Order: sequence, then C-alpha cells, then structure tokens
Amino acid sequence: MLTDAIPELKGDILNYAKLTASNSTVYNDLAAERIIESFTAPLGFPFTSANGFEQQDGFIDGAIKKEKLNTTEVGLNLGFFNNRLTLDGSYYKTKITDNIVNITAPLSSGGNGLLTNLGELTSDGIEITLGATVLKTDDLTWDVNINYTSNKTIVNEVGGGLTQVALASTGEFGVFAVEGKQFPSIQASAYYRDPNGNVVIDPSNGNPISTTQLSGDNEQSGLKDLGSSLPDYIIGFNSSVNYKNFRLAATLDYRTGHVYYAQGSDRMEFTGRSQESVSANRQDFIWPNSVIETSPGVFVENTNLPITNGRQDFWTNTYNEIK
Repeated sequence: MLTDAIPELKGDILNYAKLTASNSTVYNDLAAERIIESFTAPLGFPFTSANGFEQQDGFIDGAIKKEKLNTTEVGLNLGFFNNRLTLDGSYYKTKITDNIVNITAPLSSGGNGLLTNLGELTSDGIEITLGATVLKTDDLTWDVNINYTSNKTIVNEVGGGLTQVALASTGEFGVFAVEGKQFPSIQASAYYRDPNGNVVIDPSNGNPISTTQLSGDNEQSGLKDLGSSLPDYIIGFNSSVNYKNFRLAATLDYRTGHVYYAQGSDRMEFTGRSQESVSANRQDFIWPNSVIETSPGVFVENTNLPITNGRQDFWTNTYNEIK
C-alpha cells in the first residue's frame, strides 16, 4: 500500500493509494487423452453385434508443445472522500508462445482440422474503472461504476513458413491468424469493384461478381480481410440502488471497432425473409451504380442489364454468398 509506505499522502481527500506490479509465466498443456489421435467405439458400428473402432475426425501435431503465457501487469488503485470515489487502473502485456489452436485441414487429408501450435502473439491492454457512491443514507445507497477496457492482440509469427492460417473457414468467410495483423481477423468474399468503388457485374447474368470468383492473377481475388473480431474498446456501466434489504441493479456495455459474422442475416437471406430481399418487390433489377468490365481494367456503366432470378435464387445463391 503506497499510503502505508508514505503516510503523508493520506488525508481527507486521498484515503488510500495502492501500486502493484507483477510478472508471471504459466503454461497450458493438452489433456492426457488429447496428445495423440484416439479411437472410439460407436454403438452399432459396423454391425449391431460386432465391435468396431473409428479414428477421430481431427489430427494432432506430433510435435505439439505446451502453450506459454508470460504476463507483466502494473496497477494503481485510489480511494477518495472516505472511499465515496474510487479509481482503479491497470496496464498489462502478454506474450503467448506456441499458442494451441485448431486450424483447418484440406479435405484430401480425411480430417476436419489439425491441433497445432501458432508461433507467437503479443497482447497488450488497459483497463480503467471509476466508481462512485452517488447517494448514501442510513437506508438508501446508490452506487455507479464506469469501466473502460481496450485490448489488442498482434500475431508476430505464424510459424511453419506460413504467413497466415485459417482457424475456421467455409471458403466464403472464416477466422484467420495473419502475421503482422490483429488476432483473430475475419476474412470473407467481397464485391469485385472498379477503381472508383463501383460493383462489377457478370455480363452473362447481371449479378455482382465475388472476389472468390476471380482468377489468381487479379489482385482482388480471394477472401478480403475485413478486420478483427475484437472491439477497439468496451465501455461498461453498472448501477445499483440498495434500500434496506432490497437491491435493484442494471448493467450495460458498448463496444465498437470490430467486425462479426451475422449468421441471423445469412439465414434470412437464404429463406428470403430479409428487408433487402423484398426491396425490389421480388423482381429483377439493375444493381445500383454497377459497371461492366469490357476488357481488363476497362469499365463502363451498366444501364440495362438486370440481375437474374430476383424472386429468390439471386438472394439465396448470389447475394447471400458475398459477405
């Protein structure tokens, strides 16, 4: 306690001050039964009266290591006005080596994933909490707390000579670890656009072209990095009112600066129940501000070529597949 070490700091305004610092290293290991692939004995396989065994779907890296986490943290705790006002703050930095993750595996492997180590990640963040007792009587107390949290994790190294790996992917969207970028990042198919940002359509059917439809020599081909799924910051608010033996509490939080996959919207597009799918009265329409690529790098405005099968097929199989 800082105010115990330096009593002169303590008074009517500052009641206590506490300064902390720590450094720790911990390891995460796999459970004993997960260090190698195992077999299971499903009921009735291959026949009701015969025993049979099948190997698990996923693979385990034979050279997998323990996950190492080293964390350094400093904190400051202050109390003012008979502890009616408190301020707690901390900063931490964590280095994760050999992070244990499950990455996707090619279909040709016969498995659905590989449990392995992911090079190195560095995470740092700050957390600040301001608490106040707004009202205090013999029977009634009103407490309010506001919390601010910000955390960022960067992939320093993927390992294995790779610059990125997919932790989960459908081919149209997925979660990735990308060297030099925030973790985890979301990548998805996107609209192919001209230099002015206009959506390029397929001249054979009038539908927008996805970046996953482009050939590898096009710089826009493949999945597009949309950003991290972790928010830039989170603001939390807690309030509680205590009257004798009764307590009423409320909490809320606000977060921003991140991206996410809205599965509910995906399902609504698939079933034709979204607002977008009825915007054209379920009729074919010309995609707004669209262009046609007449030759490589040459684009002209699309003025008369509508999308195809706007009643449902377009929303289910084209619009829904571009994230």
